[in-house]
Amino acid sequence: MTASAKGFSEEPAAFDASPSKLDSVAHARLKIDSAGRIVIPAEMRAAMLVKPGDMVTAHVVEGEFRLVSPDVALKRFQAVGREWRKRNPGVDLVEELIADRRAEARQELEEANAWRRAHGLPPLD
Repeated sequence: MTASAKGFSEEPAAFDASPSKLDSVAHARLKIDSAGRIVIPAEMRAAMLVKPGDMVTAHVVEGEFRLVSPDVALKRFQAVGREWRKRNPGVDLVEELIADRRAEARQELEEANAWRRAHGLPPLD
C-alpha cells in the first residue's frame, strides 16, 4: 500500500471502526521524525478506537513496539468474559466473590476477637 492510498494520505480521512468487533489494518511504513514521533494514520487510529488527545498504553515485546487503547483493552477483556461465561454456564462470579469476601470478613473478625480476648478486651460484634 502506498503512502497516498486512501486512509494513509496526509489529508484527514473519515473511517468508522466497527463497534461490534476489533478491526485490523494492513502494515504501513511510518517515518520516525527527529524527535522520535510517529504519525499514526487515520485508518489505524480508527481501528485502535483512538482519537487525538486520547491516551494509549505502549510496550515493547521482543523488539516490537505495541500500542493499545483503553477501549480496545476493554473490548478484549469483555470478549474473554463472554467466552468464559459460555464455557461456565450458571456460574455467578459476583456471588462467589461476595461469598468469599464474607467468609474472609468472618475469619478476620474471629481473629480480632481472639486477640482482644487474649488482651482482656471485649469482643467486637
